[in-house]
Amino acid sequence: MTEGVLRAIRRAEVRALREGRDQIEPRDLLAALADEEESRAASLMTTHGLHPAAVHVAIDAPPWEASDSPTRAEGRFRSSAEIRSILERATRRARASDRTLPTGTEHLLAEILEIDSLLTARLEGAGLRTDRLLEELRNEEAEASAPLSVPADMDPLAIFSPATAVEIGRILDASSNRAREGLRVIEDYVRFALDDPMLTKRVKDLRHRLDETSRGFDHELLVGSRDTTGDVGTHIMAGDEGTRESPRAVLSANFKRATEAIRSLEEYSKLINAWIAGRFEVIRYDLYTLEKMVMTAITSHRTFDEVQLYLLVGGLPTLGDLTWIVGEALEGGVQAIQLREKGLPDREILRRAREVRILTSSAGARFVLNDRADLARLSGADAVHLGQDDMTPRDARRVLGPRAVLGVSTHDRSQIEAAVVDGAGYLGVGPVFPSFTKSFDDHVGLGFVRTAEETTTLPWFAIGGIHETNLREVIEAGARRVAVSAAIVNADRPREAASRLRRLLDEAG
Repeated sequence: MTEGVLRAIRRAEVRALREGRDQIEPRDLLAALADEEESRAASLMTTHGLHPAAVHVAIDAPPWEASDSPTRAEGRFRSSAEIRSILERATRRARASDRTLPTGTEHLLAEILEIDSLLTARLEGAGLRTDRLLEELRNEEAEASAPLSVPADMDPLAIFSPATAVEIGRILDASSNRAREGLRVIEDYVRFALDDPMLTKRVKDLRHRLDETSRGFDHELLVGSRDTTGDVGTHIMAGDEGTRESPRAVLSANFKRATEAIRSLEEYSKLINAWIAGRFEVIRYDLYTLEKMVMTAITSHRTFDEVQLYLLVGGLPTLGDLTWIVGEALEGGVQAIQLREKGLPDREILRRAREVRILTSSAGARFVLNDRADLARLSGADAVHLGQDDMTPRDARRVLGPRAVLGVSTHDRSQIEAAVVDGAGYLGVGPVFPSFTKSFDDHVGLGFVRTAEETTTLPWFAIGGIHETNLREVIEAGARRVAVSAAIVNADRPREAASRLRRLLDEAG
């Protein structure tokens, strides 16, 4: 990151600290960018209609001086999922045009404007022409990432003898074809089988970046070097190459095919241009991440796709109360139980978890433990559920192993995207309505349910204040799975309450 970005992050921490918060938010980062007067971000805002000094007024926050020391904040701040998403996307934005380019203030500004619609609306209301600002940045990025122009009278492989040029040309041509073919097979599956808009967009983006980078080669030279009939490899086939036992095997084979081909492009491009080789390297690493996301999605669909009604239970006076509620709920049609216990000794939580595990196993239902990856492992839970303030998915996997199914609570679109990248197995989406069992500063409403429906096909559950009388509204907004607590736990007849909720979900398909 540039020094300007690092200073902005420190300012954002100070601003959050003075407001009594232990997490920085996008508005803190935006205010800090505005205070970085010589930055590219401040220059862009000025050019497109809003002086940086007016940013504080627009977001209703006092300005903080550059001399404020962040030392009091050191060690206290956790990166929220929204901030992690902004930093990750800003880094990708910078590296897309040049892998050596540091993340700059302009990249942070662009991602804040694209992720936080509320902040963007306030800035536009104050005069910022965000569409023109983003268009200027996109034009700069397109110019920076344009393929290398090769003079008409110069062969890009002229550093080799004619024979060697043909050999390298054949390698590059064959590798380009394999990489494109592999990505197309992957895209077809996530688009038509998973129906997942987020993953489809990521594959399409990778494929387009591959095409842009490959245009740095002389296409006519590569095609001219092609010799399919003389390729000795076309007649050699591995024993298992002619068959695939499942769609997952097709995906796995084509991820390997694409990454191996891109590695070949990367290595042989180093003979021609290190910059092109660097772009292939970035694409290869992004493909590794995409493979994890796609394979996790497939596993998650197997684990939670059929679950419609999910019960959160905890805080009951005795183990007997707990097992009675869980037993009644399972009889009424609940398909997953999450045990959420706070304030009990670990030994007692584990005892309760093991009892719930026995009940859910007998009923063929899923068992999830909230927050505690260690106790989830000891109790044999099917998954562990993590909130935005709990341990990270990465740390949870270090306790549970790489195949663990993780549920993650999300409260905005950026958190959905971050959870998918982190390998979440399913998502909690909410709180949709004010909750009786857990306090939130605000509820996200039905609009966020629609956002989740448009963003991902990873199994997700609408949660927060949902009960029989408002369930139809949640279904109409796009939810097909819900998580409830008070609607069943506080009912006079939990089994009947669960049965009515399940019937409404079944009717909705």
